[in-house]
Amino acid sequence: MLIETLKSLFQRDLNRLRDEISLYKQEGNIWLIEPNIANSAGNLCLHLIGNLQ
Repeated sequence: MLIETLKSLFQRDLNRLRDEISLYKQEGNIWLIEPNIANSAGNLCLHLIGNLQ
C-alpha cells in the first residue's frame, strides 16, 4: 500500500514539474536566474531528477 501511494505521489509531482517546464516558450530560458531567486528552473529540475536516481 505504501509503495503504491508513493508511486502515485511521485507520478503526480513529476507530471506537475513537466507541466511547469513546458510553459517556458524558449528552452534556454529554463537556465535564466530571475531576480530574488537563487536557482534557475533548469538547475532545480536537475537536482530533483538526480535525487530520484
